[in-house]
Amino acid sequence: MIRPPSLPFAGYETVTITLTLSEREIVMRPIVGDGGHQRALVELQAAIVGDTLTLDGRTIDRLSRYAYRYGHGGYQCRFRAIVAAARRAGWIDA
Repeated sequence: MIRPPSLPFAGYETVTITLTLSEREIVMRPIVGDGGHQRALVELQAAIVGDTLTLDGRTIDRLSRYAYRYGHGGYQCRFRAIVAAARRAGWIDA
């Protein structure tokens, strides 16, 4: 479940996540192809300013599914880096 540390989370609010250098480097790697995962990564890259990623709860839900529910392709590690950052920030329960 996605939620801020102290408030119920409806899934539409904007959340800000500070990425580590390692997480940012993983997400900012070049993208090859034009499928759904690739489009999601393009959106992620566009949402990063410096070390800050701004997303809404619906997007975090989608990234979590991409990271863990759709097999093991080349992009899951990138989505898992974002999910780990959101978890560290308290936006996703462990």
